[in-house]
Amino acid sequence: MKNPISTLVGQWEFKKNCSFTPRQVGLFYMAQSMLSFIVAGFFMLQGIWIILPFTLLELFVLAIALLCYARHATDYELMTLYPSELHIEISSALKIQNFIFNTAWVQLDRELNPKKLICIRYQGKQIEIGRFIHASLREKFLVELGNELREHS
Repeated sequence: MKNPISTLVGQWEFKKNCSFTPRQVGLFYMAQSMLSFIVAGFFMLQGIWIILPFTLLELFVLAIALLCYARHATDYELMTLYPSELHIEISSALKIQNFIFNTAWVQLDRELNPKKLICIRYQGKQIEIGRFIHASLREKFLVELGNELREHS
């Protein structure tokens, strides 16, 4: 007999549109650091020592900014629909949350907040999805997901 959960009905994955991977960010920082130290070294050889503290401050601030970027560069939302279950996986800042909902009891709603995210309610819990969907396409996805849930619950 076939397991009813094993049949995949639909899957949606939404990610950030990031230009650099975390590895590329690290390589960029190393290259920027080398260039900054070469420039600072040139001025230090000229007797202008005050450049070094400003170079260190510049690289420190750049490191903080790039760490914040790299920490969220791989964020995503993955929704997998099976005939009787909706699986949602949300990754934010390298932390992964998994949710499993019975499709017969899931309620979809538009959140009434400035971001206008999609709210999924189930047994008193609610989670927001759609952070990585363009605002103009969220309504279309909400309708598509709602139709799939009604059809397979």
